[in-house]
Amino acid sequence: MDNIEDISLEPDEYDFEKNILDFCDDDFGYQIKERGRYYYNMGNVLSCYKVGNSYYAKVQGSSADPYKVIIQYDDCEYNYSCNCPYDAPCKHEYATLMAISNGEYSSIELKPDVEKSISDIQDIIASIPADKLKEFLLSPESLNTVHYNKKFMEKYFQKYFPKQDYDYYYNNLYNCLILDNNYTELLDDFLESINNYIYNDIFDEGFKIIKCIIEAYNDTKLLNSDNYIISKLPQIGMFLRVIYRKANKNLKSEISRYIDLLSSNKFYNNYYLEDIIIQIGN
Repeated sequence: MDNIEDISLEPDEYDFEKNILDFCDDDFGYQIKERGRYYYNMGNVLSCYKVGNSYYAKVQGSSADPYKVIIQYDDCEYNYSCNCPYDAPCKHEYATLMAISNGEYSSIELKPDVEKSISDIQDIIASIPADKLKEFLLSPESLNTVHYNKKFMEKYFQKYFPKQDYDYYYNNLYNCLILDNNYTELLDDFLESINNYIYNDIFDEGFKIIKCIIEAYNDTKLLNSDNYIISKLPQIGMFLRVIYRKANKNLKSEISRYIDLLSSNKFYNNYYLEDIIIQIGN
């Protein structure tokens, strides 16, 4: 369900947060308001974050997964939406409005969006030495591939693709985790990139991504509670052991310093992280 309501009002006539229930009252039926009030009083509003003039909430309903509610206010107009099946203003939205009215939200500041550095595939091909490109094009893997695409070639020619800054990996994952927005797909992409870098002996880039993953999960306080990252830690540990074993002296020193930092912070109180780290060098 995606319900949008737009109403205009003069700026000095309305205090969005304090009077939001009165302002939105006519959009909700009596029973919806009663159910929404019940949901709020039962603590079903699990979280509510304010980002600028937008509010992102999770409200537990009848399904196993909580519903996602978005309340926005901009230039004397508001809109609200919920992904539940109800096709009109719903109880989850009203419960969220009550939480906003009572100031029960956390103001957060998202990290800046970082664009991925991109190059046209023709430019990348032009940068590959002819003998290496010929060797690849005549290989069995290439001959059996009908269509060439950028993702396929990235595995074999990672060193010729643009490298991403630390902030690209950290900021994008941090933001996806905060907003619970397709972070599993993004994490899988990052893990694939680590594997590609190891495959191409670019170990410093692989370590950079591993560090970003750990720090983003820790800074969002999900390192110990998200089952998906817990399930991926053994794979991350394997990648880190390979990188450390193959790294040059400078990279080994950098990895050791990071391990010392994690150790001094009790591995962020994560037993699984501690387990994969203490195996480094063994």
